[in-house]
Amino acid sequence: MKLQDIKITMLGTTGAGKTSYLLGMYAIMQTGVQGFTLSAKDMDLDLELTERWEKLISVTGEDRWPTPNAAAMERYSFDFSYGFRPLMGFEWLDYRGLALSDRSTEQDVIDLVQYISESQCLFLCISGEYLIESITPNTVREIKSDRMNQFIQQYISMNKQPTNLDPFPVAIVITKYDLCHHRDRDEIIADVQKLFQALFTPNTGWLTMICPVSLGRELCNDLDNANIVPVNLHLPVVFAVYAQLRACGIKLKAQRDRLTNSIGTIKQTNPLFQLLKNAELNRYTTELETCATEILTVEENMKLLSQELQQVSLYFSGSEVTADV
Repeated sequence: MKLQDIKITMLGTTGAGKTSYLLGMYAIMQTGVQGFTLSAKDMDLDLELTERWEKLISVTGEDRWPTPNAAAMERYSFDFSYGFRPLMGFEWLDYRGLALSDRSTEQDVIDLVQYISESQCLFLCISGEYLIESITPNTVREIKSDRMNQFIQQYISMNKQPTNLDPFPVAIVITKYDLCHHRDRDEIIADVQKLFQALFTPNTGWLTMICPVSLGRELCNDLDNANIVPVNLHLPVVFAVYAQLRACGIKLKAQRDRLTNSIGTIKQTNPLFQLLKNAELNRYTTELETCATEILTVEENMKLLSQELQQVSLYFSGSEVTADV
């Protein structure tokens, strides 16, 4: 089965590593994880992203790093597949990080708000350089977590509040984690929760992941020359797909229950009425069999993805949880 295509927006300031993350994530997922792979729908885009990644890992000095995005918004379309069978497509937005600081009347802000309102998953990008020590009021301004919270509020105003039955996934991605990995992980998580308190409030329907990522542990000592060895770059995308599968599973199980009840209601009637409803009964039975098969497929895919998510911190409606099926 193929899920509906989705949109993903990664919010983050200039220099937070959004573009480098995209290049590394794509490179890792081209090879694949647990049989899942990622491919650009446009073969020329595939070539462009691969060439930019090759430059990043082979060139030394400051020229290896992508320049901050100063252009108009760019949209990248990908297919997420299992065994090369497309499971879900998604569109990724790359934009100027300065859009987080612009006035609401600026076109890039208008476009960003509109795109967020159409997104099915948000990535909040926080640079580890601001988590080297415990956060202060200045950290909010540096990371612009206050503006990210404002953009999330805009999503709510243009859509609807998430609920426990209809949650919304948000991945908080700590880029450049090599810069702050010396700190106790629980302390870093506590700081992140302070920056985005609303996402960890009980009974609010947010499905939130905190995920440290890095292009290499040695980069903290030599940014321009150290080897690039990606860590965890695939996990936010795995989370996004897992969240969509989870939502799909909830809907399928509700459909299964409705069909089961409808079949049961017909079978409890007298034989004559059952005969009159025979065509309807057969249709419900066929739909129930199809639904059961789809649930099994969803659960099998979720099981594979959930294995990857055991190493991250996951929260649902304010409570810490594990990725389940």
